Amino acid sequence: MTIDETLTPTSGGAAIWSAENLLWRLAEVAVAGALGGLLMVLAWLGVRPDLAAAVQTPVFWIKIGYAFVLAIGAGVTACRMARGRRWGLVPLLLAAGVAGGFLTFGLVQALAMNPQALMRLYWPTALACIVAILAIATPMLLFASYGLASVDPEKPKLVGFAGGVACGAVADVVFGLHCPFTTFAFIAPWHTAGILTCGVAGLLLVDLFGRIRRARAPLIEGAAVE
Repeated sequence: MTIDETLTPTSGGAAIWSAENLLWRLAEVAVAGALGGLLMVLAWLGVRPDLAAAVQTPVFWIKIGYAFVLAIGAGVTACRMARGRRWGLVPLLLAAGVAGGFLTFGLVQALAMNPQALMRLYWPTALACIVAILAIATPMLLFASYGLASVDPEKPKLVGFAGGVACGAVADVVFGLHCPFTTFAFIAPWHTAGILTCGVAGLLLVDLFGRIRRARAPLIEGAAVE
């Protein structure tokens, strides 16, 4: 099945992606993407060797909870903005407030560390973290962005950014099975940066798919008339 076929009406019915079922479709993409991401971790990145011990610590669940908050806030915003609902940005703004607090806590920890310890946290590990989150999120970004573009939102870039953040946050949950870091001086800035990178990718993809869809519309209408 091609990505185009995910938007094709089945048996003469409504399109698979629509404003009415958008939340369910994004949830399906998130579940499928998380399962695919788990396979990527198992086959490529590898599960952290101390996972059994890590799940018994608060830090592990704080990381998971943080990503879940961002995923839910951004996903709800994408759906509400795509439907033209009032106060659609509120869930994303609330999630941004949580992110701000998380980043502040990370900054406090970073200021208490010596420069040598900080350098070991930042390069090249930070870049690898961002790239891994983006890689895990890529399948979700493609399907979710194309689906969001198909409902022709009034503010496609904002909808795309919110959808991308949601995909990145889901990817971050999966990435937590690999990431061995337990200090918020690393987790807060670089996991957040990976999620925001996915947000920018979603913004660009929804805009791109929207342009392609509008360019193809006359051709599809002409073929239908013939």
